[in-house]
Amino acid sequence: MLVGSSIVANTILEDYKLLGRREEEAARLRAEAEELVKTARAGAEQLERDRTAFEKQKQTAEWAATAELKQELTNAKAANTVLGKEKAAAEVIAVKAQQAEAGAVKALEEAKEAGARAAKALEEAKERESRSSKALEEANAERTRLDKVVASLLAEVQAREVAVTDLTARVSVAEEQANVAVEARDALTYSFQQLEADREWMRSQGIARIVQAIMDAPETATGLELVKERARDAGFKAGYSRCVGHMNVMSEGGFTEKGSGFRDVDTESRLNAAVAFFYDTFLSCVEKLDECLEAADYVDRLRKLYADAEEENPAGGGQDGAGISGTK
Repeated sequence: MLVGSSIVANTILEDYKLLGRREEEAARLRAEAEELVKTARAGAEQLERDRTAFEKQKQTAEWAATAELKQELTNAKAANTVLGKEKAAAEVIAVKAQQAEAGAVKALEEAKEAGARAAKALEEAKERESRSSKALEEANAERTRLDKVVASLLAEVQAREVAVTDLTARVSVAEEQANVAVEARDALTYSFQQLEADREWMRSQGIARIVQAIMDAPETATGLELVKERARDAGFKAGYSRCVGHMNVMSEGGFTEKGSGFRDVDTESRLNAAVAFFYDTFLSCVEKLDECLEAADYVDRLRKLYADAEEENPAGGGQDGAGISGTK
């Protein structure tokens, strides 16, 4: 807007300069016309004086001045002709001066109109500049507000980026945990399936194999033989004593245990000692069994331990262990 105002001001200044030059030209032409008019008037006055002098001379010495008068008349005519030409030229110059003056007046009016238009344009330019300044202020205020909004949005975007990054990290951790959980589930499923298989083997074969191994152990056979012998002795003595008692009831006494081979023998103590010995006897098969049971894969170890028994009787263990269940 300042550039537009400068252009309008320069235009007005140029119009005023042109008007000044036209006024100077009109003044110059007016001065020339006045000079020509003065010259024409001076010539006319001189002619009038010459004519007056001629009339005087004619009255006093008409005869002496005839020739001279003719010459003067010729000169006067020539001067009159020149004066007419000069007068015509002066009139032309005067017309031109009037035209120049009219043009100058018209140019002045046009310059005034141009000045008025320029002033109006300047006022409009100032008004537009004022509106532009106001619009610029409003635009700056709006820009400041938008800068604040953009800054707020950038802060929010950065906060959301941080949240997204944190969420992505959490999702990654959750995925890793899910993968670990899936692997753990698969491992647990496999372990459970293995546990079920081991449990089924222990129920159907393992316990029966353990019992069979204990029963087939030499120490078991020896201990059981001793227990049976002591139990037979204790039973014989007890039966003999009951028989003696019954006979004494029927025959009014007289029967004793003197005829018994175990009269002074404590067969019950011997039986209890045999039973205690049987339970306290160390079994080599139990030692191997304990070694297997102390391991985490005790079922696999038991299978290897009793592999020979399974080969000899692959389907016989199911009935031996019927009704018995076992877990790790």
